[in-house]
Amino acid sequence: MRALFIALILTCCGLSQGTLEVFQAAPPPRATFDGPACRQMLFEHDFGNSYNAPYVGSYSPPESCSFTTTIFNLSVVSSGRQFDRLATLWLGDIEIWRTSTAMPTQSGIHWSFEKDMTIWHPLLTQNQKIIFDLGNLIDGDRYTGYFNVTIEALYYDDRHFSGFHPAEHIYPISTSSSSNNTTSLFSLPGDGGSVNLILPRNVKTAVVSVMASGNGEEEFWFTNVPTEYVHTFPSNDGWLYPYSPFREVQVLIDGQLAGVSWPFPILFTGGVDPGAWRPIVGIDAFELSPFEIDITPWLGLLTDGRPHTFQLRVVGFDASTEDGVGPVGENWWVSGSVFVWLDDTAEQTTSDSFHSEVTKPSFGFHPIVGTAISDNGTVTNTSFYFALIASRNLTISSRIFKGADTREVAWIQSLSFSNIQNMTDLAFNQSLAMVTSGSYSDSTSNIISHYTYPLNLFSAYDVASSGATTNPGSVFCMVDRSKLTDGISVLSFLTRTSLGPESLHTRQNVTSDYHWNRTIVEGTEGLDTMDGEVWLSYSAAVAVEGAVAAYHRYAKEKNDSILIDDQGWNPMQVLSTVPLPIVDGEPMV
Repeated sequence: MRALFIALILTCCGLSQGTLEVFQAAPPPRATFDGPACRQMLFEHDFGNSYNAPYVGSYSPPESCSFTTTIFNLSVVSSGRQFDRLATLWLGDIEIWRTSTAMPTQSGIHWSFEKDMTIWHPLLTQNQKIIFDLGNLIDGDRYTGYFNVTIEALYYDDRHFSGFHPAEHIYPISTSSSSNNTTSLFSLPGDGGSVNLILPRNVKTAVVSVMASGNGEEEFWFTNVPTEYVHTFPSNDGWLYPYSPFREVQVLIDGQLAGVSWPFPILFTGGVDPGAWRPIVGIDAFELSPFEIDITPWLGLLTDGRPHTFQLRVVGFDASTEDGVGPVGENWWVSGSVFVWLDDTAEQTTSDSFHSEVTKPSFGFHPIVGTAISDNGTVTNTSFYFALIASRNLTISSRIFKGADTREVAWIQSLSFSNIQNMTDLAFNQSLAMVTSGSYSDSTSNIISHYTYPLNLFSAYDVASSGATTNPGSVFCMVDRSKLTDGISVLSFLTRTSLGPESLHTRQNVTSDYHWNRTIVEGTEGLDTMDGEVWLSYSAAVAVEGAVAAYHRYAKEKNDSILIDDQGWNPMQVLSTVPLPIVDGEPMV
């Protein structure tokens, strides 16, 4: 099915057989894309010199078409030399998809990705301004690759086994800048990250969804070091970035903490080693995952008809502060949405027994700087090892009254984090062993969801003394990581596109030796080598006709070629991420 789909793309879009097909391992949102009730092209656009120049158009729901499920198909073609770029898709002031690009080749690449947009049904049934922002640069020398982007919408009138219950309203937590034909992202910490919202008095359930990712010096925040150690290797100043490898994205309501996310560490396709992510891109590269916070316990406070402040904030670790919480660097791009379900039988939702039990993050930090003393007594730093651990718990609960009905509601989170790094050779050799894990439970499903994000990473750079941006160099990289989730998406469960727990286990293992030329964005034929594998297993309680109950994919790649690509409609065993093999120059963690 997928092979035929790719062949049709190559034919209809005029792509040559030399075009490399790249992909992210992900479960398809439907068992088949045949037989939509209707479909429409949302836009096609070339992104060249496109910083601060997004595509802006009009979205209208399809006429004379009844639908419940909506799938967006993103298709991108590029050739030449180009870095990876971040992209965001908006309906009005609300971000509905965050993605990134693969790095092209001279002969060209193509990828497509299908995303289920059904939770955004209240927006998709109304006329909207559509904005797609993909900041790109063409200079005729180093950067030559345009990105030709097409998004098509497929609509299906699916039968939902437990009814179809999309939110009645979705409110933006954003800068609300679409009237200026631009995106509505907050850039933190520079922006305030807050909005004032008035919610209806008869809200019965409310959930906040937040999208957040670091950029610039915050892109690989999980490899950063505590600020006081940035200058550990003075002869390589500027290589290490500050504010620690710990990040917490916070949702606050009227200044009080409502929930947090300890983010998944994204490795974009230019990340660490550009040769490591083609043709199989990194986990979540084409669909950065939002996180959700059930704010139903706050409804007794939020349904009084008055404005309330919703704020998004990102913090890091700082050993010099009393509670260990400190600032982060520029820039984190964040936005959020408040999904609201109403109770038509009640005039106002009230509550009592509101209780907020929020522990401060508990940190443990253990640094060791290795030194050498020369014959003349000069002390030189030769290595830097540190271990940073963190944990916290959060419970928000209340008793909600809707007319004569009463229910106990709670949002509960438990999180843990460990980041161990060791670096030598002026930090050009860096090893990382990191695990983020946690659990959460919401007010509706009575399901406890769990997730674990292990990451083992080693990189060794050979950089000319005059700098990487004007001279060839190389990086050797090994990565073994996983994203393991077992539980629910609160929004999918409430919308009834999901009936129960879903299991999604993805593991990726890559070894790459990349030799860049003077352009940085291009490798060297005959020197570059890469081997990689990806395993994915998915299973779910089917809630919608045509949905996927189970799926697996195993793919093996070598030097820009796919050796094995096995897919099927059943789960598979995904083995655990393991410590990396020891190679010359690798610091132990």
